[in-house]
Amino acid sequence: MRPLIAITCSFAEEKIFLNRGYYEAVEKAGGIPVGVAPLKDKDALSTILDRVDGLLLSGGPDVDPRYFGENPMPGLGVVNPLRDEAEIFLCREAVKRKKPLLGICRGVQLINIALGGTVYQDIGSEIEKPLKHRQDAPRWYASHDVNISKDSLLYRILESNLVPVNSFHHQAVKDVAELLKPVAFSQDGIVEALESASGEFFLLGVQWHPEEMWQEYPLQLKLFEALVDAARRK
Repeated sequence: MRPLIAITCSFAEEKIFLNRGYYEAVEKAGGIPVGVAPLKDKDALSTILDRVDGLLLSGGPDVDPRYFGENPMPGLGVVNPLRDEAEIFLCREAVKRKKPLLGICRGVQLINIALGGTVYQDIGSEIEKPLKHRQDAPRWYASHDVNISKDSLLYRILESNLVPVNSFHHQAVKDVAELLKPVAFSQDGIVEALESASGEFFLLGVQWHPEEMWQEYPLQLKLFEALVDAARRK
């Protein structure tokens, strides 16, 4: 039976939207994608989690730094309070229920924040000699490599310790939440992936955008296949 995978949608100017790469990748991987709006009603969000088999937190704007105890710095970008509130609730509930969870770009940052970690509000002003993490190349193109720990779920999925990725972010994981462990890094030391420290269930976040890459780099589809497989077993 094909599992249902909830995918959080972006919200701007009174519209919700979702880039096609997310739902096409989930469908290609064998799941049925279900878009989720940033609802205010927590009971409704909880019911959605009851009915789906896995959760994908998509990319998007910055997370409000109040969620990790900081005031906004000059480099902070656009924030979306409705989306932050809904996704932090969904993330915490999914972890509580051990529901398979994949975070992409903003998604990995949100997972870390929701579980007690922090992020750099702006890499360019907080990291010395960073790589260019907002590429001007096509979105599908791999602009730098990440090194993956061999003792990790991510390594078992991708079967490689050096993977080329794209890059579209100016924030990044800083202090890692206790329930998580960093398992991939770019050359400048930026955390590029997190996963469950205990390994009790499928919990993975990546800083790049595999939904933009998988048609040109088929290896990236394995991330969505892993989520769908975990959801099917759940």
